[in-house]
Amino acid sequence: MVRDLSAKSDDSKRFASRLALFYAALFIGFGLHQPFFPVWLKAKGLADGQIGIVLAGGQLIRLIATPVVTYLADKAGILSYAIVICCCATAVAFIGVGLADSFTMILIGVVITGLVWSPLVPLVDAYGLAGVAKRTLDYGRIRVWGSIAFMVTNIVGGLALTLVAPDWIVWMIWASMIPLVVASLMLVHDRRDRSVAPSGPGFFNQRFVLIMIAAALLQASHAVYYGFASIHWKALGYSGFTVGMLWAIAVLAEIAMFWLATRFTRDWLIGGAGGLLRWVLMALDPPLWINGPLQLLHAAGFGLVHLGTMSYLAARLPAHQRASGQGTVSVAIGGAMALSTLIAGYLYARVGASAYLAMGSLCVAGLIVTAVARAMPVPRPAAPAQPQSEGVGG
Repeated sequence: MVRDLSAKSDDSKRFASRLALFYAALFIGFGLHQPFFPVWLKAKGLADGQIGIVLAGGQLIRLIATPVVTYLADKAGILSYAIVICCCATAVAFIGVGLADSFTMILIGVVITGLVWSPLVPLVDAYGLAGVAKRTLDYGRIRVWGSIAFMVTNIVGGLALTLVAPDWIVWMIWASMIPLVVASLMLVHDRRDRSVAPSGPGFFNQRFVLIMIAAALLQASHAVYYGFASIHWKALGYSGFTVGMLWAIAVLAEIAMFWLATRFTRDWLIGGAGGLLRWVLMALDPPLWINGPLQLLHAAGFGLVHLGTMSYLAARLPAHQRASGQGTVSVAIGGAMALSTLIAGYLYARVGASAYLAMGSLCVAGLIVTAVARAMPVPRPAAPAQPQSEGVGG
């Protein structure tokens, strides 16, 4: 008995530590790509509208890649293998982005890379939620290491840009994919128990659709921030280090939210309201001494919404549809983000920081849809109790 408990404890520690390492490796790349890839695009001579198209292209490809890859991964029943394949393919595909030297070739490279990079988040989230449920672990305290890596990379990337030309950004991103491949190979290989046949109702119902739409609207409200915050701040005269620190402040708040969120309700009505306040104030182009603390609202606008989404999916997705369910939500968010990014590029080129007001309107819409979903009856759970309670719909 003691030996069994010890083996389970060792397995849980091994799973948690290796998943945390993978999240860290994955978000090193995101920590370079999200704030600094638009700067590289600008250095390559792309106009603001073209930058919006390139960024949206990477989001739109999710609509094709994510459902296909997650369906195949669910069918095979071995998510960790699908993660390894996507990581290796991403490292190879991104070389093409670095070698591209025109708007058209960059767009093609980004789209090809997106085919294998975009499914990674829903795949690892599905893999992680399954392992967390099996081992009664805390998802937030594992996922937080991705945010920590993202924050550190923001700072290091900002410092690096004070020493090297923006042309090197794309190769910095590519270099981050080497530890990603290594970390993917270290994941504990969880094979679905095929002795348990798929049973119970599917996850797709009216309330799920509303929750998915609300999550997509609230996350898509970050399009101006993700696509043009760094460009705008550098245009205001901020150094690369200052830009990196502004991103780091936001992620530090996100880290605190992930670590402490189990102590209070994961209600994304609060998150959506925080996002709305943030975008309205950023539209006013506040001075640095206000802009810095303002980034703390990322804990609400992103952190609470993400945790609420994961909590809902953990409670509602059947075991045989985890990757597909994650993929469905990811496609919705990706589609909304792609459209929002196109709009962001158009608006930013014409009204600058006032484009954040359009992002505020997405928060309002997301809050309304969330309120409607909360008023609906909760469907009977399609799976046994999961490690976290549902906090999205109340």
